[in-house]
Amino acid sequence: MRIALVAALFLLAACSSTSTSESKPVTQNEPADARTRAEVHTMLAGEYYQRGNFAVALNETRLALKDDPTYANAYNMQALVYMELREDAAAREAFAKALSIQPNNPEVLNNYGWFMCLRNEGTHGLELMKRASQDTLYPTPEKAYLSMGLCLRRLGRDAEAEDALRRAVLIRPDMIGALYNLAILSFERGSPKDAENYLVRYMRLSQPTLDSLVLGVKIARANNDKVAEDSFLQQLRRRFPDSPQLRELERR
Repeated sequence: MRIALVAALFLLAACSSTSTSESKPVTQNEPADARTRAEVHTMLAGEYYQRGNFAVALNETRLALKDDPTYANAYNMQALVYMELREDAAAREAFAKALSIQPNNPEVLNNYGWFMCLRNEGTHGLELMKRASQDTLYPTPEKAYLSMGLCLRRLGRDAEAEDALRRAVLIRPDMIGALYNLAILSFERGSPKDAENYLVRYMRLSQPTLDSLVLGVKIARANNDKVAEDSFLQQLRRRFPDSPQLRELERR
């Protein structure tokens, strides 16, 4: 799960218009300029992070913190990069630094909570994600509910996971990660009609994947829907003709 920082594009223009000189005296505007530069570097770090260029992303976060060591979002972005690089100690340190600056930042709480869940500290991670979801000023609480749902599923607490994922979908009906996992959980608890509903909604929003098509075949068979089953199998044969999953389904 990659939850990157989004910053306003106009900051690029603000950064390009800023100039400094060794002889320039310190003014009241300089701290604001430093924060602007830090925001721009953090935004660039997020873009490189999304592209998978983690070395450049990490360097951008360092430049951001050089400009403004008190910018919590830069530490949050840095922690996400360290997560991808599997440098857990550095990730924890960056998350902790972000929270020391902004203890109730819901984005940091959610990301740190997900990190803990992935590192087998789900109970503590859920506490942080719950705090994020309950923040009335958090503009995207559905992200926290999605994280909670996925973490609860990893812990085998499927009923609670479904509840959290439904909350995510109620807030944002097009949240494909929540829809797909609801389809899986519904199927696993023996409700193929519910699973079909969630999978159809997911398919309308996302390109079919190998796993989603295999799930579609299984759901169709549970619903005794031969037409849907044949449709999913045809897509599998066209898109993933050499997959072992297809061969296994065709043997049944």
